[in-house]
Amino acid sequence: MTTQRKPGWWYPWIFVGFFAVIITVNGIMMFFAFDSWTGLETKDHYVKGLAYDDNVAGARAQEALGWDVKLNVTTLESKDKERHVAYEVTFLDHNKKPVEQLKAHTFFVRPTSEGVDVDAPATLKEPGVLTGEMTLAVPGQWDVRVHAESMGRKYQLVERVVVQ
Repeated sequence: MTTQRKPGWWYPWIFVGFFAVIITVNGIMMFFAFDSWTGLETKDHYVKGLAYDDNVAGARAQEALGWDVKLNVTTLESKDKERHVAYEVTFLDHNKKPVEQLKAHTFFVRPTSEGVDVDAPATLKEPGVLTGEMTLAVPGQWDVRVHAESMGRKYQLVERVVVQ
């Protein structure tokens, strides 16, 4: 004699299957998240966060200077795979005159990967004009960061460029 199953006996298995699929997909997503995460990008993030008000005040002071800063990056001809670039940064004050007694430091930072950033040495070509040349490891997007100072007044420029 056989016993007949009750109608709907398989309904609990729908819930089990549903949650099994959800747990499996979440596990796959967690694996790829942990596998692709490169770690903490900003060092001393807590301390930098505490200095937020100082950064805002610095940005307002920089805006009040009224400087006109222009960046020009040119890719130089090269036979090897590396990218040789030349750059020029022009600093004009609020009267459109070159900024005097300028000291600056330039960095080329790769926004998509770590380890290929370049500290770019700059020379003062003439008052208010910085120039430099360097070799970049890979083509693509780069953030050019210029930190300049003249007679106690500070200026920062961050501009994204594409190097072919």
